[in-house]
Amino acid sequence: MQSAVPPAHQPRALIWIEGSQAECQQAALRLLDQIPDEEIAWIGRLDTQPTIKKHLPGRARALLGQTLQAGVLDAHDGLDPDDLGALTGTIRGGGYCLLLSPEADDWMRRPDPAMAPLLSHGIELSDCHCHFTRRLAGILRDSSIVRHLNAREILAGSGPLAPAAPAKPLQAIHPTADQARVIEAIRTQACHNKRLRLLITADRGRGKSAALGMAIRALSGYPLRLTARSRAAATSVFQHAAPETPTFLAPERLSADESLLMIDEAAALPLGQLEAIIAENPRCILTSTVHGYEGSGQGLILRLARRLAAQVDSFHHLSLEEPVRWGPNDPLEALVNDLLLLAVEPAALAADNSPGAFEIEPLSAASLAENEPMLRDVFALLITGHYRTRPRDLRQLLDDPQMQCWRSIDPGGASSGILAARPEGGVDAELTRAIHAGQRRPPGHLIAQSLTFHAGIPDAACLRGLRIQRLAVHPQRRRQGQGRGLVTAAIASAQTQGLDWIGTSFGFTPELLEFWSACGFSPVRYGHRRDPRSGAQAVIMLKPLSAAGESLLTTAQAKLTEQAIQ
Repeated sequence: MQSAVPPAHQPRALIWIEGSQAECQQAALRLLDQIPDEEIAWIGRLDTQPTIKKHLPGRARALLGQTLQAGVLDAHDGLDPDDLGALTGTIRGGGYCLLLSPEADDWMRRPDPAMAPLLSHGIELSDCHCHFTRRLAGILRDSSIVRHLNAREILAGSGPLAPAAPAKPLQAIHPTADQARVIEAIRTQACHNKRLRLLITADRGRGKSAALGMAIRALSGYPLRLTARSRAAATSVFQHAAPETPTFLAPERLSADESLLMIDEAAALPLGQLEAIIAENPRCILTSTVHGYEGSGQGLILRLARRLAAQVDSFHHLSLEEPVRWGPNDPLEALVNDLLLLAVEPAALAADNSPGAFEIEPLSAASLAENEPMLRDVFALLITGHYRTRPRDLRQLLDDPQMQCWRSIDPGGASSGILAARPEGGVDAELTRAIHAGQRRPPGHLIAQSLTFHAGIPDAACLRGLRIQRLAVHPQRRRQGQGRGLVTAAIASAQTQGLDWIGTSFGFTPELLEFWSACGFSPVRYGHRRDPRSGAQAVIMLKPLSAAGESLLTTAQAKLTEQAIQ
């Protein structure tokens, strides 16, 4: 007897398999034996099964837009949180996500290789915390929807998983009510030939790209252009547009034009490039993920919506709520949102008539790992304040041994601001000479390296400093002194540590320059090109904390003046 639940609405499953890498891989292949290889994605090393789609750790972004029956994430070589978000987002209703890991007790004590690309030069993987993995394993163990198995048990006799119901042919797919509303809005825009920006947002799996494709098919023969991060990233649009084939142009090949432009997953593009495209194309339709592993985040959506609304007379924002790739209230989507904090948003704060009524306290990784509500509040602030916040940033917040954080606390005890910083410099003389000569670029030393090489100050990297990486204040508490209070706390700590300077780097805006100047920071370098992420000219500002820091500031500002004259 067939289930009354449509195939796409069958619940998806997460299967956690413990054991050695070889045993886990064999167990996973046994479970997936009845699922076609072309319907499986595998993240990690696998020397067999050449027809399975394989991706190196950290490269699962290539799966964007695909729909599969099963995915495997092999954590033996490292678990990149972005990979987990990308992989689970491809799996359709009734499908499976298999997580392979070492024995849990060992896994939770072992520094994860996926942390290596996030570390500054001179920091070893063995120095890292393991809070992220312990938190993840704890949530998985407590979840009622996770099947927790040992690889040897599977190899001793488990049969293969039942294949997910086949996907409907694209021609048989009917738009949801949400999609139909979007398609009609696109058709209206095309027919009226008006200057209009339409922003379409949704969580993953809601069919934004599919709606674009169906709209293209409905506009058969209408002249329009399509762009995305890559042609492969727009696969779903092309599939649903068939037999229509829209003109695809890479973002860098777009020019000013009055014809209709569709931008799929707009927030995957660098913000500067995206804003330039929007400015030159007054008739454009953009889709973007609200809570996504790509790091687009609610912060960028709100920022983009404000700018679009201010630029033209006609701007509309539509959202899709109903899932297409899986069913409503899908348990795997809820689990992954909890694991990666994809959908957290700042809690509403009580009305406050006393702008100075807040406290500042240092925030350790251990305290965050032990207090889930506080972790969620703090990460929500980062997501809202910084449009490129991704799950990978959650791991760095918890596991990077160099991360230094402070939070501001409202009278009611809620987190209302967060500052995150990391030390830089203190580089030995030999490496400093190599940096100055342009031969080395040690990761994690942005300001020290830039002043040594770009500004041409030979010994800048020898000095020790603290770079403020993130500063975010709750929307209800902005312009009330909390940001400056957090910076003051970081300055005091840097002085206590005996550092030579404290600094920051950001995309220039008059407001940011004014804020950091008010905090006692001075510009020491302006980038010659616009930052591709922020779309603004990069600025480095410093506040000296020692005599050596004062000398560095004087030299850097003299170099800055020389560059301005040339």
